[in-house]
Amino acid sequence: MQQFFFDETLRNDGLGDALDDKACSCCKNVYPRQSRRFRCSDCSVFVQCLDCVTSRHSLSPLHRLKEWNGTFWTATTVKKLGIVYQLGHGRHPCRRPAPKVHDLVVLDTEGIHTVSYRFWGCDRADRANNLEQLMRNEWYPATTVDPDTCATFRSLETFRILNVVGNINVHDDFVGSMERQTDPSQVDKVPDRYKAFGRMTRGHDSGGLAGTANGQAALLCWPCPHEGKICPRGGATFLYMLLLAMDANFRLKSRLRANEHDDPPLGDEWGYFVEEAPYKEHLRGYVAEKDVSTCIAFAALLQKDTRLTTGLRCSGVGGVVCARHEVVRAQGIGDLQKGERYANMDYILVFAILGITALYLAISYDITCQWQINIRKRLEKMPEHLVIDLSAITLLFALPVWHAAAHEEACQNENSLTYQDGVGRTDGEGIERTGSVLNPISWATKEMTRGARADSMEDKIDHHNWEKNINQGTTLPRKLILAIDERDHQVEAFKEVDKTLTRSIRKQWQKQIDDWKADRTQPNPYLMAKGKDGTFSVFLMCAALTRQQAGPLKPQYAWR
Repeated sequence: MQQFFFDETLRNDGLGDALDDKACSCCKNVYPRQSRRFRCSDCSVFVQCLDCVTSRHSLSPLHRLKEWNGTFWTATTVKKLGIVYQLGHGRHPCRRPAPKVHDLVVLDTEGIHTVSYRFWGCDRADRANNLEQLMRNEWYPATTVDPDTCATFRSLETFRILNVVGNINVHDDFVGSMERQTDPSQVDKVPDRYKAFGRMTRGHDSGGLAGTANGQAALLCWPCPHEGKICPRGGATFLYMLLLAMDANFRLKSRLRANEHDDPPLGDEWGYFVEEAPYKEHLRGYVAEKDVSTCIAFAALLQKDTRLTTGLRCSGVGGVVCARHEVVRAQGIGDLQKGERYANMDYILVFAILGITALYLAISYDITCQWQINIRKRLEKMPEHLVIDLSAITLLFALPVWHAAAHEEACQNENSLTYQDGVGRTDGEGIERTGSVLNPISWATKEMTRGARADSMEDKIDHHNWEKNINQGTTLPRKLILAIDERDHQVEAFKEVDKTLTRSIRKQWQKQIDDWKADRTQPNPYLMAKGKDGTFSVFLMCAALTRQQAGPLKPQYAWR
């Protein structure tokens, strides 16, 4: 059996079944002496004569041809057969083709090709210039002035998918693979089109035209409440609460380059990044701002202003994602210049919640115990067009569940997302898992120009959002089954405990809870004061029981 597969694998390296054929497999004409035989890797393995291969490939200039030299197959091209490809007109010849024949290097998924072609010269040419003729043939030009390099639309789509999934680069991975497909032995010189292809992948963007509104090209979270979708008008309740998670990522930094040229993003405000110019203008008023921290237990509070920034354009990014479904918000990403400052994070949050219709908004942030202080006052100082009326919105601030353990006990008990009303079992750590998707591209993006970095990150984020959205069909039903089962379990457990309480005790406890929720300066009913015997709080006892039930915790992926 091993020999069988070996023989069949090598069969078509020779003439194969055509070894004894005396006639062309297409026209059936007998081969004359010293005739040329051809095979097309893209059509099939059958052998054909010169007339047939020429007629069959007048409309297929990117097919890979081979010619039999009497001993083995050698690579040839449609161009070498003297075929000139005519743009436009479908399968029909142009009545008056342009007299000049051009040579063009075309990058396709199967290799790099040199093609001879003509533009239209008939009356249709008045309706389409040369660039339009190339684009309508689905060949994307590398430049707008006398292009000598194009990439097929399908090659750009293939590169985009491979890039966002496999984090491949242009030169060594994609174009390098094309070169090896074209000439594995690398004896003949393959045209170097690395820079040209890089420009074309930059141009192949889903953003649209200059009239695109801010954030309009971003892919939104499908299950989250939006105007007229998911959230019913006039009937919003906590069931339609918008849960967001925000944090900083210091791996997605960007380096300064002394000889860097001006390279703006394709759409500065179309997708997931906030627009740079107004963002920087806003930060000018907070150059000397000092954010005060009092919860000394969490390391991020100590590091938020001390990140090394020497030689960096930005020290990282701040981001806002949907906490339930881990979808990055439109205009929910912004560069950080020095640490994780309130001025940066506030601005990014405002853009992430512009236009929300939900009446309940929960925000999970690993330093929320400090950040939420004076947040309303800070938001009122935003530029006039960014001031959001929060009077009609019920705001809830919380610590993500895993990060809450690093805070002081009183801080955990008051702010952990685990103990907040209306959020279910949302852990708020989704932004950390989003970081595990983006961090692998940081080794490349930190060396890029500003525009290339933004475009690459936008594409990666867009793919991440798409994957999250299409997977909701399987994840949400699974979560629903678990939620129903756990709900029933908790209801039964509560009823058992409730049976042991007298009406007066129940009424007293409920009043303590209501008073504390109305005024957080009141004693926390969930936190028992430690006496001389060092009595544990209810929070610590519940935490210990939870650890026993859950077993060892798996480490989270790091957003940082």
